[in-house]
Amino acid sequence: MMSNSSLSFRADRSRLPASKIIALLKCLAIIQSLPESALEEAVEGLERVADFYSDRSPQADLPTIPSSSIKGRIKAAQIRPPIVLEP
Repeated sequence: MMSNSSLSFRADRSRLPASKIIALLKCLAIIQSLPESALEEAVEGLERVADFYSDRSPQADLPTIPSSSIKGRIKAAQIRPPIVLEP
């Protein structure tokens, strides 16, 4: 286990939604519960996650497609013969 120490950080609550702050605190609690021998593996895992998401645009930057109506008619269902695969 890690030695007793304290950690503090500041977060601008007006810029970070509560859900992100809670997720961050959960991550910190999980990391804090790990034995020291697992910390390097945890760092590598978080780096892989960060690398994966670093090339992706946030959802807010994606263009929105306006909704539209499509008119059509529903036809009767057609039953097709089953596909038989021979060995």
